[in-house]
Amino acid sequence: MPTTDRPAPRIRPSLAAVAAVCVTVLLSGGCAGHAATPVAAEAAATPGTSIEQIATTIGCTPEVSVEADELRQGGCETGQGAYRMATFAAQKGLRAWLDEARAYGGIYLVGDRWVVTTQSADALNALRERLGGSVETGTSHNAPSSGHTGPSEHTGSSEHSGHPTPAAGG
Repeated sequence: MPTTDRPAPRIRPSLAAVAAVCVTVLLSGGCAGHAATPVAAEAAATPGTSIEQIATTIGCTPEVSVEADELRQGGCETGQGAYRMATFAAQKGLRAWLDEARAYGGIYLVGDRWVVTTQSADALNALRERLGGSVETGTSHNAPSSGHTGPSEHTGSSEHSGHPTPAAGG
């Protein structure tokens, strides 16, 4: 077999090809925030624990009172008392809800994008054994005595200083 003394061909990227790759990488990086949006939206839309699943674990039938893109909220009653529950599209929504709700005091069983509240710490601890999550408590200062359990039922200002408002003229 005859041999050729030709050197093996070298693959040399042209300057134009290298520039095209660099531009593509830079443009892709600039669009990364927009490209991640559908992925983030898809992750947020992934079904988590639903109000119906929570209620089944509690042993009651839920009545959904709020049905929105960012959250679902409802409640139910058992022989142990009334439960309020909410599920969230994103963990950020859950944290914002809890930040506002804590001003009213209370006890919260908090899971991955869901929260349950009731008057009995024992009931929440028993539920935690079946449902998971962690029990958190709010800081009640100047809590209203109306018996409502969360921020969605609060009709006043969303800001809360924790201090009484001084009387006019005093």
